[in-house]
Amino acid sequence: MDHTSPDHFDDGPDDDYDALSALDFSAPDAGLDSDLAAFDDFVEHPAEAAVVTEAIIPDRLPDVDDDGVPVPLFSVTNPPGTVTVTAFMDGRVSRIELSPRVTRMSESQLAEEVVVLARLATQDARSAQYSFMLEGMRQQGHDDASTRDFLSRDLELPSPEEADRERASVFATRYAGDDD
Repeated sequence: MDHTSPDHFDDGPDDDYDALSALDFSAPDAGLDSDLAAFDDFVEHPAEAAVVTEAIIPDRLPDVDDDGVPVPLFSVTNPPGTVTVTAFMDGRVSRIELSPRVTRMSESQLAEEVVVLARLATQDARSAQYSFMLEGMRQQGHDDASTRDFLSRDLELPSPEEADRERASVFATRYAGDDD
């Protein structure tokens, strides 16, 4: 049998080829007090977690952007007051706030609630885009009727009145009879 054959195993102390060395699963003794101590590296400690959380999710939203311009935000809160979704003007969700009463909801109910309110907050933000663009076009001397048609049909932006009607419709059908 040849030296390079995979069937060749350690034939003695002079042989450098050891096919079983790949199966060495031993770990060096780290001097752990218990097996559970190994998880300490993966557990966040409260003080460290607070610092990391503040860096990712600030306690409050910015009032102004880097240029000192106020950041427009659009929030929608459900009638029971359990969920609030805030969106930036471009429609991206900025923040979701939950009251302690959401614990009465199932996970799927909460998820559905957040999605519905996020859609409404995004619609409010897009209707603000409509108003902003309409006013800008008006200042440039453009006709309101053609501008409204362009914003609605071509850009698919809802007017503030359409956004208000949609919110009223969703709230009337979704929360009719809620006593919360």
